[in-house]
Parts: sequence; C-alpha cells; structure tokens
Amino acid sequence: MSHWDDLLGQAFGLLLGRPLAEFDAAGTYAVFHYDDETAGEALEEFDPADLVADVDGRSGDLGGDELYPDRWVPDLAGSAFVATDVRPAALQPLITAGPDDDRAVVWGRDIGRALRDGSLGLDELSPDGYRQYPHLLLRPRTDGSLLDAMRAATWTMSAPDGLCDIGDSLVRDGYVEAGVSVVDPRWESTLDQIGDEALRRHLRGLCLDARWARMAGAYYLGPGECPSDLRPIADLPGSRVIAGWEFGEGQGATAVVLLGPPVG
Repeated sequence: MSHWDDLLGQAFGLLLGRPLAEFDAAGTYAVFHYDDETAGEALEEFDPADLVADVDGRSGDLGGDELYPDRWVPDLAGSAFVATDVRPAALQPLITAGPDDDRAVVWGRDIGRALRDGSLGLDELSPDGYRQYPHLLLRPRTDGSLLDAMRAATWTMSAPDGLCDIGDSLVRDGYVEAGVSVVDPRWESTLDQIGDEALRRHLRGLCLDARWARMAGAYYLGPGECPSDLRPIADLPGSRVIAGWEFGEGQGATAVVLLGPPVG
C-alpha cells in the first residue's frame, strides 16, 4: 500500500467511525451518484455499446480539482436506471428489483443489451407528459474495494493531486471571514485527527454544515446514512449503505454501497 493509500485509509476510517479493516474485505463496494440536471437526459445521449462495455480497474481521475462527476471514469454498464411510477412494458423483464415505493432498478448493461438486440427502443424510454422515464444513478469505475469506493466518493482518486480547499475558496470569495468554520460541528473533531493538511482541508469541504453545503461542497450525512434519491440502490436485496452525502438543495447525492448479489 502506498503512502497516500495509507493516509486515505486512515482518514476514511475516521469518517466511517471504524477502521477499513473492520469492514467485509470480500464484499463488493460501489459508488452511486444522482444529479438532477443529467439524470433524466442520460439515456438519449448513450450509445448502447457504452452501456454494455465492461470497465475494469481502479478509480480514475479525468482531471480538475472540483467535486464534479465529470472527473470520474464512468461505469455505465454497472450504473443503475430507476424507473418510477409508470414503467415502459419493455422494461419489465429487465427489472432487478422493485422497492415498496414503486421505484424499480434496471442495470445499464441490461438496457444496453435490450437496445442492441432491438427488444427495447429509445422512444420507449424518452419522457412524455404522462410517463416517468428511467433516470440515471451514475456509477464511477472502481475496483470493488471499500478504499477505492471512498476515493471516488470523496474525489481523492489522484491525491495529492486534485485536492481542493472549499473553505478557503469561501473566504477568498468574501462569503465568510477568515477563521470562521463552515464545517458541520459533528465532524470537526473527527477531521482534526487527519494529519495531512491538504487532505484535511479537502475532506472538510465534504463535511460542510447544511447552510454552506447548499452552495458549495457537500453535506456528510454520516456512516450508514442514505440520501433519499439513492434509496432504490440501498433497498436492493443484500445491499447496505456505508456512507452518504448530499449536494446543494437536493440537486445531487452520493452514496458508497456494499452491494449484495447479484452485483450490477
């Protein structure tokens, strides 16, 4: 394990309330992200080949130092599409599970195969005035380990490169005075235990209090807490949420999930 893997592992253990070694090392961990700006438009933009392509390997960083999903290498085959309320009939054979609130999960690779062989048409998945269409829960590429899932969820895939300091940005932009904390008090003492200053500042931006998380960074819900937009994944048989974050005023959410069989 590299020096930075060790630093990240220790920091993630603090955020999760126990060392990573105490989690199931044989499990498959994944990250899922909801973004209200792109969730409903995604299917029209994808080639079926992209939806069936296997994407293997550790999390990657496509560049930048912002907390944006476009930094991730997407795993569209393993991503989930959630059909709500009225579902196109052609989706019925593809549904992985339907939780009690009538939101059904379909994996990207299954939609891709159906589109490729002609049993499903994009016109059946496009929005109209009466039908709720499948929306995307994006899954970035990770290697299945908890360490790598937490890397992706916290945008530390290329650390120490790509780290940011949202607290400092808020000071420089005149929103807060220097020395005023914008971090949720629940996580202040936890974050203070992270020895590397750049990493500590970066992770503070993912643990902002509710007020500041509406405009920058993220609000950390905590270990085992699931954002509502990602509940369909958490409700899959055998799945368990490890940690969750919310962005803005409900515009986005991320969760690290221990997947039960079958995995997407």
